[in-house]
Amino acid sequence: MTAYVSVIASLAALVSWMAMSSESMIRFVRENGPIENLTLVVYIVAIALILYSGRTVLTVKTRAAIVILLAYMFMREADLHKSLSGTSILKIKFWLGSQFPVTDKLIALAILLPVLWALFYFIRGYTRRWWSDLCLKDSYAVGILVFLAVLVISKIFDRSLNLMTEMWEWHFPMWVEALVTGQEEYLECILPLLITVSFYQYREVHKTVMMTQASPFVSVYMTLLTSLAALVCWWVLPPVDMLEFVSENGMVESLTVICYVIAIVVVIFAGTQMKGSTKCAVVIMLAYMCMREMDLHKSVSSTSILKSRFWLGNHIPVTDKLLAILILLPLLWMLFYFIRHCAGAFFRELSNKEGHAITILMFFVVLGASKCIDRSLNALTELYRMHFPDWLVAFQVSQEEFLECLLPILIIVACWQYMQHRKWLTGF
Repeated sequence: MTAYVSVIASLAALVSWMAMSSESMIRFVRENGPIENLTLVVYIVAIALILYSGRTVLTVKTRAAIVILLAYMFMREADLHKSLSGTSILKIKFWLGSQFPVTDKLIALAILLPVLWALFYFIRGYTRRWWSDLCLKDSYAVGILVFLAVLVISKIFDRSLNLMTEMWEWHFPMWVEALVTGQEEYLECILPLLITVSFYQYREVHKTVMMTQASPFVSVYMTLLTSLAALVCWWVLPPVDMLEFVSENGMVESLTVICYVIAIVVVIFAGTQMKGSTKCAVVIMLAYMCMREMDLHKSVSSTSILKSRFWLGNHIPVTDKLLAILILLPLLWMLFYFIRHCAGAFFRELSNKEGHAITILMFFVVLGASKCIDRSLNALTELYRMHFPDWLVAFQVSQEEFLECLLPILIIVACWQYMQHRKWLTGF
């Protein structure tokens, strides 16, 4: 299966290259473009799935090693490996160059120690077993081989044109650059997918008889991990880089919009246990939150239609207010529907500590916390004319944006937990 996924990804890159102009293709696969942002989302999903589903078949050390490798690959894809000195800590010239301070090298060594441990752990503990299973053509072993092959091929694509330009001063037309970059980025995008598929293939072969019950507090763990991830990024990146990373239309906000789109698709096609009206209300909520994340709530006028001054201000035309009412009518229906039809069941299931009810509660907690963090420094500045250093602003904005990115993921988790709950009630 992993081989088919790799071939399909390469063919998809080829079709995209043929269908799009060279300039459009390069923009599509460039740094911080749609494909790279999608790759980051897939890494996050892969880490979450392995942490959650790996409890039944993988030891704590093995899960930690896999998550460490995926986290480092995620950080490399986000160019965080260049944040220390502007040069990648994975390149030899960083370690041999005298222009880099010893303190930077010591920090880089401390950063790389966990991934070195993970590689040593896999080589020492799993190489022989993997090779023997590969000889038996076990699907997961073949998947790992395909992952390694795709990793090497994508790196060859990444360096090929630049290397030939540096060595022989060859120059290539834009269509060649678009073709090579497209293949590289599409193949890099499926790397976390290959790991996830191989993991589930391994689980099918080696699953244990005793299965652990799904924890109802998985959303709490996800929230803590998200806040911790924001803290780590704030600690590693300089304030200027961190502010750019979480700025409007930046990488984190683009990831958030992609997560909302994925959540809408999941609710529409995977929410088979949900009533049609409930599914419609959830989709409306996600769509409005996605539009707000894209600042479309300011498209009627320069003032947000969600603020009281839009409705009370005399400078806003009546036609704009009528248009805003039409836009907000589905949202008001959604709120009325949830309060009337779902509030009672939500509180009953929350008292029984059902997973989906706890996740919905965490969704509201994260939503409220992100809004408080969003307004905190601005309110203090407006009320008391206080001014804050860049490092504190970077800390505040990073926590806000990372938590906002978690919101659609919590909805996906809640839907999955709800479907598992309904299957248990119906005996399936």
